[in-house]
Amino acid sequence: MASPFPSIQSFFSKEVPPSSQEQNAESSSPDKPGDGFTSSEVEAVLNPLSHHWEPSRQYEACPISLLQSGPHDYQISGRIVNFAENFRDQGFHFLVVTDGSGAIAVRLYYAKESDYQLLFGQRVTIWTTFIADSTGASTGSIPFCASATTLYPGRNGATHIIVHDDVLDSDGDRILRRPLECGLKEYEYLPALMTLKAFLSTGYDLGEGKILVCVRSVGPRRTVQSKKFQHALSMVEVGIFDDTAMCVLKLWEDKVPSTKSWVPNQTILLISKPTHKIRGTSPELGIGHSSMIDVDPKFPDADWLRNEVKSMTKRQSVYIPFPSHTWNAEHAMNGPGRTLFTIADVEDQVRHPEPSVDFTGKLNVIITEMKLMEHWRKGTLCCFECCGIPLYANKPVATCKNCELRRDLALNPRIIGAMIDESGMITASKLVWCDDAWSQLFFGSATDELEEANSDPNLIEQSWEDLTAIGTDALRELEELLLYSRITLTFGWSSKLERICILGVEW
Repeated sequence: MASPFPSIQSFFSKEVPPSSQEQNAESSSPDKPGDGFTSSEVEAVLNPLSHHWEPSRQYEACPISLLQSGPHDYQISGRIVNFAENFRDQGFHFLVVTDGSGAIAVRLYYAKESDYQLLFGQRVTIWTTFIADSTGASTGSIPFCASATTLYPGRNGATHIIVHDDVLDSDGDRILRRPLECGLKEYEYLPALMTLKAFLSTGYDLGEGKILVCVRSVGPRRTVQSKKFQHALSMVEVGIFDDTAMCVLKLWEDKVPSTKSWVPNQTILLISKPTHKIRGTSPELGIGHSSMIDVDPKFPDADWLRNEVKSMTKRQSVYIPFPSHTWNAEHAMNGPGRTLFTIADVEDQVRHPEPSVDFTGKLNVIITEMKLMEHWRKGTLCCFECCGIPLYANKPVATCKNCELRRDLALNPRIIGAMIDESGMITASKLVWCDDAWSQLFFGSATDELEEANSDPNLIEQSWEDLTAIGTDALRELEELLLYSRITLTFGWSSKLERICILGVEW
């Protein structure tokens, strides 16, 4: 009589050999008994993060400052302000996470070290079941870090972490960017915040200083042989500045990938308790165990610095790309709506209190200053800006020494000093020129006179790039021909750039 209860073997599926060769080899032998685990169960153990995680219980979403020590099921959201991968070779990553109200130290145990790519400013969500007091968690002197927790993703189904990859300007990218000690309602100042100049002078001795800086440049990744650790270390130098000073921030090893998303003259960093060293005569900053970096924080001082950086960049910018899709150059030069302005008329219109709009017109001016030969001797005839660093050459192509990429250069607008008309003067270095306008300026009606003065009529071609190929004698004669010449400029006012852009030149 058959048993009414199923056998235990009926609950397990038969393991199928992975290859046909093994099937042929084992076809004559009896089936080998399995170990009771399916391939999906084995994969879930060996690679636990490959499967979608679902909370197995109810977790309470709680700000970090309100966390209570002991066994509690908490869901914590924040951003990474410091971290150390494979902390002291103990098999876990060490993270410091803040949400604007407080900080928490996190030990993140992993199956594989490469399971997580940690970056400064990343948004994370943590599910934990126990909160410890930071005094017993070896958090050292990390500011406002009163709590600690330990996570075992994949091993303990009750603890987990998700590292979010937010799209720029998305909802997730905009939240949790308020720094510590920043009041929401009545903000007056951020305690211990000082200028970069004050920190480099004496502020680093206090041990509690904070600096608010902007990224100026991001250097290439370099490998340095360490005498202390007896092996090679990767390092990147980040140029930082504010309205008072500039210096270098050095990041090492696991911190290096964070710099890939930092944009020169845009990314703002709030650095708490940075390390300070003097190398020769130049100071260097770094990130220590108790340091914090808030990337693109949102509070009044950061907003002020962003506006100040825009103004500084506008004043000090070496190269501004021409907005080629804003106007129709042919229509502006030869169309029916051609208006002749004076320099004073343009200034009155762009400084009008009403919202400014883009417009085009013409200016009849005299070139009163030429610096063509001066910039040729300096090697700054052509220019570009790469990695936040000016790039100069006397050729239209050059290689950036920072990222080692080949860049196409533009003609330096500073080769013209000033232009005047009957109402005022304009500094030509503030103008944005298109390539056709440069060619029309140098090789318009002046071309005939120049070719008569030279024995070789092929010295000058109808392109500004040929300026880099002709000799100094021809350049000097061209400079003399342009000096005190009267020309008509077809221009367009860009309200976005707040600059006059030259669309064409008529003689």
